[in-house]
Amino acid sequence: MGIVKLYNKERGVTYVYESISYWDKEKKQPRSKRKLIGKIDPDTGEIVPTSPRKKKTEYSDNDYRKMYEAAARELSQKDQRIETLEALLAKCREDEQKFLGRLESAIKDRSDAILHQKNDG
Repeated sequence: MGIVKLYNKERGVTYVYESISYWDKEKKQPRSKRKLIGKIDPDTGEIVPTSPRKKKTEYSDNDYRKMYEAAARELSQKDQRIETLEALLAKCREDEQKFLGRLESAIKDRSDAILHQKNDG
């Protein structure tokens, strides 16, 4: 366990961390975990503890109900969008088959015309 000081250029503040080293078995190399202790006061040079981060508040049943309803609406909209896209894709595939049929027919007609020109000429 050690103390690490890191200077943040954007904020102009030096933060102090407690560093704990451990061995990563998967990567087979040492790693470290850091825990913020505080920041250094530029005037006195003392470590000033930073306030702990606020914990997330608990959600009420009403909040979960709203989240569920919003998710259900979004899911329904996405299902409708998928159905629309699937219908559009089916139409495109149908049009593609018609086009390929016409193209095949045109190529055959053209090749027949070329063969007749060679036979006649």
